[in-house]
Amino acid sequence: SRWVPQVIVCAAEASRQSHIAVGYDATKMVVVPNGYDFFWLKASTDERKSLREKCGINQNDVVVGSLGRFHAVKDQKNFVRTAGLLAQQYPQLRFLMVGRGLDWDNAQLVDWIVSAGFKDRFILLGERKDVPRCLAAMDIFCLHSRTEGFPNVLAEAMAMGLPCVTTDVGDAAMLVEDAGIVVPKDDSVALAQGLVWLLSMALEARNQMGQRAKALINAEFSIEHTHGRFEAVYESVLNDNRGQAN
Repeated sequence: SRWVPQVIVCAAEASRQSHIAVGYDATKMVVVPNGYDFFWLKASTDERKSLREKCGINQNDVVVGSLGRFHAVKDQKNFVRTAGLLAQQYPQLRFLMVGRGLDWDNAQLVDWIVSAGFKDRFILLGERKDVPRCLAAMDIFCLHSRTEGFPNVLAEAMAMGLPCVTTDVGDAAMLVEDAGIVVPKDDSVALAQGLVWLLSMALEARNQMGQRAKALINAEFSIEHTHGRFEAVYESVLNDNRGQAN
């Protein structure tokens, strides 16, 4: 890394720091965060309503959602434990899980849910192609991972206007700033407390937080912003090469 590349581009500040820690040349590393196509990240009120009805979600239910493949680093066990802590206190809560392996055929996941004690409050949709519609069906988004780089799913949930609670992993805290709740990883009690903080808010205030999150993502993480940042990197490299040639 000290003599071959002129610039090393990372998608996340967390990635840059981890590579520096193992010896990569810090002076050559820059961060260009992922960008998002907001035209794709939308769903209608009817799409939200129809999916909720299909899942048996009542109008007054509050849906806390999780989205991502079933994997130890995503720590779905943490989410299920958190749901168990909240379910009795908040009878209107439903827990929607979307992603590869998040279905009733997953014996390990089902065992966690049964142990949490509120199996009827969980909705498992498995892998889906209509991610924006699934996000639209949620009222609160929860990222519960043990590790992340630049958490795309968190950015997508924010872009959909969802208030979010996230574990402090990768660039998650940088993403949400003051438009979400950040809690320690591997801590179901802390995750539950973060969700309680949102649940205790008036609906209007919670929606306003989601709109702040959406505005933040739109302002800083559009695909156009990413295009411009990469263009600036290439122009910098070309200008340096021209200077050396002269």
